[in-house]
Amino acid sequence: MSRLWRAALLAGVAFAVPAAINRAIARQKGKLLKALPGESGIYPWPMGDIYYEVRGEGPPLVLVHGIGAGNSSYEWRHNLDPLSDHFRVFVLDLPGFGKSARPNINYTDDLMILALTDFLRDVVRQPAALLASSLSGAYAVKLAAAHPEEIEKLVLVCPTGLRQLRLRTPVWSQMVYGTFSLPVLGLSLYNAMLSYNRMDEYLRRNLYADPTLVTPALVEHFYVSAHQPGAQYAFRSFLADLLNCDITPDYPKITQPILIAWGARAHMTPVENAKRFLEMNANARLRVFENSGLLPHDEEAEIFNAETLAFLTGQERAQLPEAIGPIHPIEAQSP
Repeated sequence: MSRLWRAALLAGVAFAVPAAINRAIARQKGKLLKALPGESGIYPWPMGDIYYEVRGEGPPLVLVHGIGAGNSSYEWRHNLDPLSDHFRVFVLDLPGFGKSARPNINYTDDLMILALTDFLRDVVRQPAALLASSLSGAYAVKLAAAHPEEIEKLVLVCPTGLRQLRLRTPVWSQMVYGTFSLPVLGLSLYNAMLSYNRMDEYLRRNLYADPTLVTPALVEHFYVSAHQPGAQYAFRSFLADLLNCDITPDYPKITQPILIAWGARAHMTPVENAKRFLEMNANARLRVFENSGLLPHDEEAEIFNAETLAFLTGQERAQLPEAIGPIHPIEAQSP
């Protein structure tokens, strides 16, 4: 009997210690504050409220942040003001991210596409241009192919490669999803992976070409966003590849003009992948930002904003500053 008691005691400690650590982390996290200078709004979507901000007057433009731990509309903090001088800009936090609701549900590519579709229909209420970052570019492509009447132009920033989005291993997905769903231990693993120091390292190594841009304030925002209640649920689906989607059948069908913006020093989605995006759709044009990683709209915001406005407004390139340089295809091997 004493052995059973000892085993029970050890098991209790094994769960109690991680649970205590999780509670301490939850208490230490700060409140995710409003980060953009727009007018705040809540879209009461059936799967959870979607937070958004809107600013400016003119044709509608919707900005969609990338997918990852701590991601949110904060990603567009250097773009909202310049773009809103010409457009009515809507910036939303996708379900499970930022200040939007984070229920314990399965976050999938279909869920994100449905959220964007409903947001355009119920909030924007007229055809719009879409500017989407990284993996969210796939959702924008799917939406534009399914509802071409809703999307006038696309700007895709370092879109995740066409072939990469087709990769999904059922056994791996189930194992990762199950592990992060475990009571106490799943959250403990999440907290261990997304500590402040690991977040700092991740941003420096994977997102930014210039590590000096990874300031304590930037890391703090990502860290706080990643530790809001329920933040682990969307991340669980992200790691399990449930947010991936195959856009190879849809991308060639896009008839709207497409601008692809790519950071030349992006590691996770290398610029060589851009060639296939150009080959598969004659409506696509490419702009490479030489001093950027995965976020050229942050690292080279002034140039990015000028390029994007020139594309969206149809402005002649000769009227842009010479320092911006031409949009040009790149020479690269197909991924």
